[in-house]
Amino acid sequence: MWRQLGLLFAALAITLGLTGCSEKTETPRTGADQTKAEALVEKKTDGKFNDMVQHYLSEEFFPGMAIVEPIGERKLRIFYGGQSPDAAKRQGETRRVGIPLEITVGSASTVTEVTEVVGKAIKCDPLEELQNPWAIFDHQGRPFPSLDALLNAKIAFFLEIGVWMWPSVRVGFEQTAENVGGKAAIFQTLSLRPQIFRVMSFLSDAETDEVMALGQKAGLTASQGQMQSRDRDAGVAHTSFRTSSQAWLGNGHDPKIRELDTRISQLTRVPPGNNEPVQLLRYDEGQYYHGHMDWTELSFYDDQPDIWKKSHFGYFDRLATVFWYLNDVAEGGETFFPKHGQPICDPESKRGAYQCPGTFDPDMKTCDMAGLKVPPKRGSVVLWYNYLASGRGDRNSLHAGCPVGKNLTKWSANKWVRTKPHGPAAPWIENHPALKRFGWKGSQKNNPAECQIIFENKYTSSVEVLWLPPSKGDPLLLSEVPPGGRSSQNSFKKHKFVLREKGTDRLSNEAVCRGDLVLFVLDEHFRLNEQVGSHEL
Repeated sequence: MWRQLGLLFAALAITLGLTGCSEKTETPRTGADQTKAEALVEKKTDGKFNDMVQHYLSEEFFPGMAIVEPIGERKLRIFYGGQSPDAAKRQGETRRVGIPLEITVGSASTVTEVTEVVGKAIKCDPLEELQNPWAIFDHQGRPFPSLDALLNAKIAFFLEIGVWMWPSVRVGFEQTAENVGGKAAIFQTLSLRPQIFRVMSFLSDAETDEVMALGQKAGLTASQGQMQSRDRDAGVAHTSFRTSSQAWLGNGHDPKIRELDTRISQLTRVPPGNNEPVQLLRYDEGQYYHGHMDWTELSFYDDQPDIWKKSHFGYFDRLATVFWYLNDVAEGGETFFPKHGQPICDPESKRGAYQCPGTFDPDMKTCDMAGLKVPPKRGSVVLWYNYLASGRGDRNSLHAGCPVGKNLTKWSANKWVRTKPHGPAAPWIENHPALKRFGWKGSQKNNPAECQIIFENKYTSSVEVLWLPPSKGDPLLLSEVPPGGRSSQNSFKKHKFVLREKGTDRLSNEAVCRGDLVLFVLDEHFRLNEQVGSHEL
């Protein structure tokens, strides 16, 4: 079942034309197939690179990515980490391959095969279960339509994470994303550590007004986050670190939200199936959100198996945050990155180290320290990557929402973009390498009585998922699903659920969890319909 779902996700990404790997979704080939990579040759080059490559080479090293320069005769010149050779030499760091590295592609006959050749040449770790396949793109984040197109390009970008990430290159660097809402969008790099970009005038004034009005109409509730194991055990209240209010706006909520969802995918070059609903936020005077990550560091959830399964053991998470500023704020309300400029510790490992020279753990409760502050500017968006191109979470992406000034209000929104399309949680995989890597301490066995139930909301209003206890007690509220959104619950076979229209007493018909996985869709008549065969996926 899970292999079928993995192939389904890969097929979706290929259909949308935004991923560069089509033939394989498993591990790189071995044995006879490795003959395609036998012609790998590492040697020094004359240092003459084309102008486009020179434009994108950085002083910094970026784990998991490589700039690729086709140089004729089926040869490629690879700049591991996107770093210029002069910078690599000056910094004197020991990397697993030289910069640059010159290779031939042997008998590779497809873009996918060349991608594997490049990945092996720079000594990427073998793919693990649930991991995206490696991918290669042009400078606009588009997959190459053919091997000839790749070999005749001036530049290509290899990404171990398997989805497009805009290169940050240097602070102040500007690059243009073509065809974003029918026009060009200009990315300006604000930071390399972490990778942060700003795009001005992404939303019009009319659009910011419309989104705020939609949020007010939907109804705002107190914001809550996902509790780390130690905070859960200590009984920490959500309001101790987050005091904003929020509303969820899915694509089915309004045509404008759907339009902006498409525009976000055009901006990020990641398929829309990877996008989450919009999380609209309102911060009143003095309200804040203390330092936090937008990705799930599994070592902090070392006894919560549902989180591990939902995150696919670290391979299904929030690749990027696209943060919308819906109004100007004269004082406060900045997005603050306290680890700005800190090095990436142990950059070539899959876990990394928590501390290394040049790093420190900031005070999570204040904005009064060194770091990068991005002030709200109406209509602009800030995009930052929560993951490194190696597929590892970036601890430098720690960020906070600073307190809003006196008598002021800040309106903003999160649009999270995931590493893979949305789908069911993974099964528990005994001996998955992530268990050791991130220090799993709990115990978990696959239980044949377990069942996963997914609700998709095609109704016009937000709904609440209620679990009906077998004891006939009061229903338990589990989650909220915006129009166009989905909610997944891990439960047990024969457990029953209903949906309730938010703010009313209206209830749907009952849904029963059966099989390993079942999908129910709430239609426009407020009726739950089981998708035929969904429990047999």
